[in-house]
Order: sequence, then structure tokens, then C-alpha cells
Amino acid sequence: MDFLTAGIRGLLAKRSQISLTVCGIAIGVFSVLVISAIGSTGQAIIGQELEKLGFDCITVSASQKELNTMGPDDLVAVAAPLNTSIGRVVMRDYAGEVLLCGVDQNARQIIQLELKNGRFFQESDIAAGANLCVVDEKLAHSFYKRTNIVGKEMSITVDQGTETFTVIGVVDGESNLLNNLAGGYVPSFVYIPYTAHQSLCRGSAIDQLFVKAAPGTEPEVAGERIAHLLNVSAGYRNLYRYEDLAVQKDRLDSILSGATLALSAIGGISLLVSGLSIMTIMTVSVQDRTREIGIRKAIGAERSSIITQFLIEAAVICSIGGLIGIAIGYVGTMIAGKLMGDVFEGIILMPEPMIALGAFLFSVVLGVIFGMSPAIKASGLQPVVALRAD
Repeated sequence: MDFLTAGIRGLLAKRSQISLTVCGIAIGVFSVLVISAIGSTGQAIIGQELEKLGFDCITVSASQKELNTMGPDDLVAVAAPLNTSIGRVVMRDYAGEVLLCGVDQNARQIIQLELKNGRFFQESDIAAGANLCVVDEKLAHSFYKRTNIVGKEMSITVDQGTETFTVIGVVDGESNLLNNLAGGYVPSFVYIPYTAHQSLCRGSAIDQLFVKAAPGTEPEVAGERIAHLLNVSAGYRNLYRYEDLAVQKDRLDSILSGATLALSAIGGISLLVSGLSIMTIMTVSVQDRTREIGIRKAIGAERSSIITQFLIEAAVICSIGGLIGIAIGYVGTMIAGKLMGDVFEGIILMPEPMIALGAFLFSVVLGVIFGMSPAIKASGLQPVVALRAD
């Protein structure tokens, strides 16, 4: 306790000299906190958007036979078939190319289609192979300059087959898995029952199954199980394969984590620079207090006590700077988080407590390390030489 009191008394005597060093430590800690908070928040935002786009599901190649014989499975929450082809639509004497998607009533749970007008397919529509379609807003606006075109009819041509379909719904085409996978190169999407798609294309195969794993089940485990069931049903080995779209999300998370760590390390460089200033100011302090050190050694002070006092002073400097940096970091991110809350719902911008604690401890350890050399120098002064100092 005496060492701490003496250290604080020594700091108060030269508070004007240490103010810049404290500011440097505070800025370094603040930088680490803000960068880590922005990185973790960015990961959360991207993760939410990818889940909306359907990147938490898997795709499995399958045919109609295997789809029917696979049956329910406790690892699967929902499965939906998908057939795709490039088609030509005609409406009001206007024509355009679209990506025609054959789906069923479960597609909205996989592809995250946001219904704007009308309704989506029902099980009866799929069973009957009804000539019904759901279009995206872009296509509706292209033909009618408005989005609600429920009840309108369009002619769809694929290869040599042409049939008339009635629009029963309009969806938001910007945020769904198919639009994302297409990379924005396909102008518009038209969704029809996959049974109607088979009739239009004169085929019976299903291109892919989109599968969402049951809660608590790893997508990779569900994918392996489904592919195995399909292979057993078909009597082949490795004929059917699965692709885990969540792997892409995990890879992006890893990249973002690495970038956040790298940027945090850059912010930590400012702490190292501040460490050099601590060494400088503690060296100056030793020179200014040479006579005091000589008196203490003359009356029997041990080297360890002098080293401890100077190290405590360095640690206190860094502690003050670290606490100021943490306070500014939390206040700054809270203000920025409230501003961001209007744009990203449910996102909280706040440094993680463990990051804040780690930055604080790192700054204190840094002070002890860089203060060690001046402290050892001070403890090694000879009493006679020290007392002669001006």
C-alpha cells in the first residue's frame, strides 16, 4: 500500500508530463474496442442477411423417384424441389426472358420469398399441376408499371412448349436465395408449380432439392444423411451429392474475423507506441528524482522496493489511460449503435467485455514491460553518486 501511495504521489507531481502518455494509451484502447465492435457487428449484420438469402440450407441433386421415396426424416425441417429453365413470357404484347422456377408450397421457407400481393402456392395447386404463377416485382413493374398484377395472365414458352398461366402472387425479388445465386444476371423470376414445370418442359425429373436442416442439426450431417438415403434408394454409390450453402457463410465469417483481428492488431500498434513514451517519461522521472533515490538507498531502501515503486507508477499511468479509453469506447459505440439502429434493426454496436478487459490488461502489462528498464536503472544508482546529483 505504501508503494502505491508513493507511486501516485510521484505521478501527481508530474501530471502535466504524463498527460500525453495517458492520452496515447486511451486512444490505443479506444481504437481496439471500436474496431472489434465494428467487426463483430458487421459479422452479425452479414449473418442475418445471408440467413434471409437462404444460406442456412443445403442442396441435393435428386430425381422425382428419389424425392418420393425419401420420405420424412428427423434431421430435415423442410425440403422443397427446384426445377429451373430459361423461358420467354409474353404479356400485353410485351415479351421478355425470365428464369422459370418450378417449386412447391414449401419454397417460401427455403428461398425466403417475401409476398407483396396475392398468395403463394398451396398443396392442391402442386398436386393438380395448376397453371398458376408467382412473379417478382421487377417483372410486374416492367409490364404494368405497378406491382399488383394479381389475376393477370401471361404466356410462358420453354423450348417448344407454350402455355398460359394466371398470376396469383407478387414477391420481392431482391432478397431471396435464387436471385443471390444468379448474381443479378437474370432480369426477373417467375415461379410455377414444379408439376406444371414438368408438364411444360415435357419431363419428370427434379433438378435439385433445397433442404433446411431441423433445429439443432448440423447441415453437413443432414446433407450426408439425405445423400445416403437417395443413393441407397437408387441403388448407386456416390451418385447423389449435397452442397452445404452454409459453408460459404462460414467462410465469409472466417474472412471477416481475420480482417477484424488484423485491424485490431493495427489499433494495438498505437499501444506499443505509447509504451515507448512510457519508457521515455519514466527515464526522465528517474533523472529528476535521482537525489530522492539516493536518500532512500542511503537510509536502507532495497532495490526491489525502488523497482516496485517505479513499476507501480508505470502501471498506474497505463491503468488510467486504459480506463479512459474504455469509457470513451463504450460511450462512442453506444451513440453510433443508436444511429445504426435506425438502419439495421436488432443490431447492437457494443464492445465485448472480454475485449475491453483484454485491452486494459494489455495496456497495464505494456506499462510494466516498458517501465522495467528505467526502474532497474533507478534501483542500480549508487547512493553517493545519487546524492551528488543536482
